[in-house]
Amino acid sequence: MGRKSTGAACLIPSTHLRQKSNVNSLNDLPRLTDSRIVGGQRINITEAPYQVSLQTGKRGHICGGSLISSQWVLTAAHCTYERKASDFKVRLGSSYTSHDGLLLNVTELIQHENFNYSNVDYDYSLLKLSEEIEFDESRKPVKLPDSKYNFTDGTKCYVSGWGNTQNSSESPQCLRSAEVPLFNQEMCSVKYKRFGGVTSRMICAGYGKGGKDACQGDSGGPLVSDKGVLVGVVSWGYGCAKPNYPGVYSRVTTAREWIRKRTAV
Repeated sequence: MGRKSTGAACLIPSTHLRQKSNVNSLNDLPRLTDSRIVGGQRINITEAPYQVSLQTGKRGHICGGSLISSQWVLTAAHCTYERKASDFKVRLGSSYTSHDGLLLNVTELIQHENFNYSNVDYDYSLLKLSEEIEFDESRKPVKLPDSKYNFTDGTKCYVSGWGNTQNSSESPQCLRSAEVPLFNQEMCSVKYKRFGGVTSRMICAGYGKGGKDACQGDSGGPLVSDKGVLVGVVSWGYGCAKPNYPGVYSRVTTAREWIRKRTAV
C-alpha cells in the first residue's frame, strides 16, 4: 500500500495534482497537513491546554493531538499508520515540542478500522497514555461535541500546532494558532473535485482567499470552535493556506460514538 506514513509527508504535492484514488505512496497523495500553522500567531499552552505533541524517538515531533480525557488523546490515523503504540510518546502541558510539560509513553493505539489510506477517509486514531494525568491550567481535556450537533458555515474556529509556518522568522518550536471559519461542505467538495472531493466524515475550514491554514507538522491536531468544542482533526489539503483550497479536517461528530465505544469518554 505504499511507503509507511511518517506523519510529516505531504499528501498533495504542490508541484502537481493527482486523483487521490490513483495514488500509491504518500508523496502522491493529497497533503496530510502535518505542518505548521500558516498566518497565525504564537500562543501559550494555557490558551489551548488540550493541545499535545505526538513524538517518535528518532524524529521528535511529528503530529499534533487533542487531550480528550485524563488518559486518552485523539489524533489522525495517518499519523499512526503502520506503527505501534510503543513507537510514540506524547508531550502535554508545554508550549514547546522539545521541553517542559510531561512526556508520557503510549500504551495503546486504536486506529479507526475504516481508515482509508487512499482518500484519507476516517482519519482518526486514539492513543492511551501510560498514566492518568492531573489537570491544571496547561493540561485540560477539550470538549467533545454531541454526535448530532451541526456546526454551521462560518463558525469561527481555531487550529493550533507546531507545524510549518512557511515563514523563516517564525519558529515552529513554539505553539501557534490561527483563526479559520468553517467552509461550506458542498463548495469545499467542488474545490477538491480533482482529488475525489470530500466525504461526510470530513469538514473544511479556511478562507477562500487563503492566508491562514494548518500545514506539515500540524496533522492530528485540534480544530476548536469559539465555544471550545472540538470540531475537527487536522487531516489534509492542497498546499498550505492556498487560495480556493481550505484545510480539510476529520469531522469529530462523525466519530463521537466510536470514541465513546473505544474509550468510554
